[in-house]
Amino acid sequence: MKNNKKLLAYCGLYCGDCAGYSGEIANTAKKFKKVLEKYKFDRTAKSLFSKELKDYDKFCEMLGFITGLKCPQTCREREDSSTSCKIRKCCKDKGFYACYECDDFKTCNILKSLEGLHQDSCVKNLEAIKKMGLETWIIKGKRLWFGTEVDD
Repeated sequence: MKNNKKLLAYCGLYCGDCAGYSGEIANTAKKFKKVLEKYKFDRTAKSLFSKELKDYDKFCEMLGFITGLKCPQTCREREDSSTSCKIRKCCKDKGFYACYECDDFKTCNILKSLEGLHQDSCVKNLEAIKKMGLETWIIKGKRLWFGTEVDD
């Protein structure tokens, strides 16, 4: 599953590296929430740590939110029109598999919208794909996410 070209997002990120796609964070939060409930930790929070955990209810609300942070599909698998990804739309309109096929990806304002979260990961991944070829990059390339190399 880690070396599957269908997991390449149009922007150059690799969905197989994403915690949203793997569900690791959501699943861990779900397990943690169950442990807290099992041990009725809300009582401990209110009785023994009322000052330190005064916002425990808010914490549980946020934890509940985190349990839902899981992508049911990659952007490539979403064939409906409900997705608002401008990068996906642009690639599909141009008939590209991903942005690396576009001559303008290095200066693309649509792609730059991801820089706040991923820094220059998309452009660097796309440059590597263009240089190495998609199949080779997926198997041997250094994949970047949030501006740093992904640990396998």
